[in-house]
Amino acid sequence: MLRNGAGAGTMSAGLPRIGCDLADVDAVSESINSFGDRYLQRVYTATELRQSQQAPERLAARFAAKEAVYKVLRTASGIGYTEIEIVTDDHGAPHVRLSARAQRVADQQRLGPIAISLSHERGLALATAIAFSDDAVTDEDTTTKRGSEGV
Repeated sequence: MLRNGAGAGTMSAGLPRIGCDLADVDAVSESINSFGDRYLQRVYTATELRQSQQAPERLAARFAAKEAVYKVLRTASGIGYTEIEIVTDDHGAPHVRLSARAQRVADQQRLGPIAISLSHERGLALATAIAFSDDAVTDEDTTTKRGSEGV
């Protein structure tokens, strides 16, 4: 069950956690063409697929958003792509929903709701995620390297 970060309780604003990621729309298109539903179901939820209308640029933005959220959480260990869901509200604004397991990681780090911003243009998709923590947790305590050496 995915839970909306906005309902994650009250956290005092403290240290910011920011994550960003850039995704290549062509790479997402190639993954869809090569692996089809297997790729789509491994990375995206049914809601994400419906809301994005499976448009590669929108899916790339959601992929970048998931990676940005991993960076805010400072770990990807044990959290699958579908456990971070990027949904849009009635006005088209994106929001992050976390699975129970991902929410436990956020709660352990005393993170408040995770806000997200998405953009896509000229074959690239960008996402930025931010949350506030009232803990002074060091990178060494929580970072599990992912991708390009934890960057």
